Amino acid sequence: MSGTKGKAVRENIDLAFDVYCTHGGNESRTLIELERRGFRLQRATLRDWIKKYRFKERRAEVEAERQTAGDSQLSFEQKMLRKLIKQIEKYERYFETTDIDNQAMYAYTNLLKTVVELSRKVKAKETDPEEFKKKAEEILESEFGIKRN
Repeated sequence: MSGTKGKAVRENIDLAFDVYCTHGGNESRTLIELERRGFRLQRATLRDWIKKYRFKERRAEVEAERQTAGDSQLSFEQKMLRKLIKQIEKYERYFETTDIDNQAMYAYTNLLKTVVELSRKVKAKETDPEEFKKKAEEILESEFGIKRN
């Protein structure tokens, strides 16, 4: 009989952990969701479980695994596009803090051209459409002087 009880307790802990992760580690929202599912839990008990069963650490591990899995599914072109966009953003921050440097501007424009060429190869459905559209409009305006509304 105690084996069944132990299994039920473990299932409750697993449920609490899953809900805790789903709600981003927010204790209040976790308690509300658990109660909505018919499992009433005291805040003190939840906090004990968070500490005893390492909810925070386990949640971080799950998020890291999810990120790694997501990154491994990106195509080579998508990975390169992300890196190029980060570099473009670095140049833009640099230009805000100093006078225009011709070599830096040349490198920046070449990065923009590369992004345009590479983005043609990456399927639109594989990237966030809104972010893709925004970046494309920025490139069209800065590179070719075309402003779209």
